[in-house]
Amino acid sequence: MNVNLLHLRSFYAVAKERSVSKAARRLNISQPTLSKQVKALEERHKIKLLEGRRPPLSLTPAGHALMEKADVLFGTANEIDAILGAAAIDSDRLLRVGTDSPPYAAAFLAALTARVPQLHFRVTIANASQTASLLTSAQIDLGIICEPIIQSDYSYVPLYVDRLVAIVPVAWTVSDPVPLSYIVEQPLLVREPTSRTLAAVKRLFAEAELVPQRIVELHTREMIREAVAQGLGISLMFERECPPDLRIRVLPIDSTSMALYAKGYLAVRSEHQRIPLIRTALDVGREMLGSNVTEANVTEARR
Repeated sequence: MNVNLLHLRSFYAVAKERSVSKAARRLNISQPTLSKQVKALEERHKIKLLEGRRPPLSLTPAGHALMEKADVLFGTANEIDAILGAAAIDSDRLLRVGTDSPPYAAAFLAALTARVPQLHFRVTIANASQTASLLTSAQIDLGIICEPIIQSDYSYVPLYVDRLVAIVPVAWTVSDPVPLSYIVEQPLLVREPTSRTLAAVKRLFAEAELVPQRIVELHTREMIREAVAQGLGISLMFERECPPDLRIRVLPIDSTSMALYAKGYLAVRSEHQRIPLIRTALDVGREMLGSNVTEANVTEARR
């Protein structure tokens, strides 16, 4: 084959992302190196493949034709790798994980490490929107995300179902379960506006046609927990986000609304499912779903 496969793969990444910076992060190389490789491909074959200086870059007719052929080529190569090395996991590969759900991420990584003892990983904690952005910009390989916005180039494996619970100071006398009518009368301590938890709380109150009398934004789970412990108000969190704390009580909410429940997913770029480590990670996630459901009666939330 006359073409340099390294240069071709570099072009293919840029063509898929329509961005040199995104493609460089995806390939884990510097932008200047990637640009040189694409330029070398064009100069060697005396053909223009990409146009534009800012994303989204455009493909020339030749670029479109080459991208279609490269898609077939690299797809077939990945399938061959899967056949010949289905059980071979690169022990030197770093799995970059992003999550808005630390408790589930820790449990998932423990299960994955049990399957792949030599696993190397790095975890970035962010909210759901930020984690999704990290995934689409190729800054992480795998996202563990609550209620992600589904995108066509990505694959999603259900990992858990969680439910909202009320967090109250231990000194307060509160009914168990806690009525929504009681919650809206108290200072309600909430996350930042982009939080999936806050979005679920808003849906819950909207369905009940209730409006909290006072909302206090405290941004982080840790700050909210401390504020509740000090008696500054009440909060709603997902159950697994509430570590044991003798200063607070975790109580169910008196509601049958499905807005109480949220689903979390493993999310990866679809083309990466052929990578042995990613494939193993998704298998571990599928096995964990049953143990990550907080209530037996949330079958509907899993559909």
